[in-house]
Amino acid sequence: MKQLSALALVIFLIAINLTSCDKLRHKEKKPQNKTVVVLCDFSESTRNVGDVYLRSFKKAISSIGHGDVIITAKITDASITEPEIPVNEAFPEFAPLDKMGNPTDNPLLVKKAKKEADEGLERKKEDLVKIANYILFAKRDNRKRILHTDIMSSLHVAEEKAFKNYNRDKAILVILSDMIEDSSEYNFGKENLADRRIEEIIKREKTRNRMPDLKGVKVYVVAAGAGGSKRFFTIQNFWFRYFSECGANLSKENYGSVLMSCDE
Repeated sequence: MKQLSALALVIFLIAINLTSCDKLRHKEKKPQNKTVVVLCDFSESTRNVGDVYLRSFKKAISSIGHGDVIITAKITDASITEPEIPVNEAFPEFAPLDKMGNPTDNPLLVKKAKKEADEGLERKKEDLVKIANYILFAKRDNRKRILHTDIMSSLHVAEEKAFKNYNRDKAILVILSDMIEDSSEYNFGKENLADRRIEEIIKREKTRNRMPDLKGVKVYVVAAGAGGSKRFFTIQNFWFRYFSECGANLSKENYGSVLMSCDE
């Protein structure tokens, strides 16, 4: 009798252990959610690259899943004082419910709920592409001309309006711009961005406490229409240094004339 009781106890403990392992595996499989910010340069220097930027936006939003956040903001001559945020969408986590509105792990109900949630997600993403296309990329001829580009200030908008507001596992920043800063402080179209000058600018920004906190943010740059190759690389070198000082991760393969990938 004691042997049977001991055997039952062993079986019970094994069952509990297997259940615990299953729960741990389930937790491990849960995808990490993310906040994706797309900054779009609205200045005159990027007027003719709208198609490239639209394709890049579509690629960025295609990676959005349940629980993710997608935000777009314009880069203008008043990025910080008059930020425009055409898209600000936080998608809910996938949480299957039964007919009574209670959480469920019934495989049939979960499968049905997942299909419906995925379809709803895709419809919403298609709507956001249409909104972004109309506001950011299409019909720009009749709109106010933006003659200057305050990229640095727009990074503060990304920090304050997005990354600090939404606590997600990952933070992604996609910048659609020729990256030619042309603000009241700096004009990269005329600057000689040698190493010494880059150090001067960064030191000045730090002294004035104007460096955004982008720690852990992964950055993608679509620098279409950035001019000649020499200036392209000098400007690129500045931004590599700048984002590194902000704590962000911008690698060479993620800085180019097209967005090759945004899968996170």
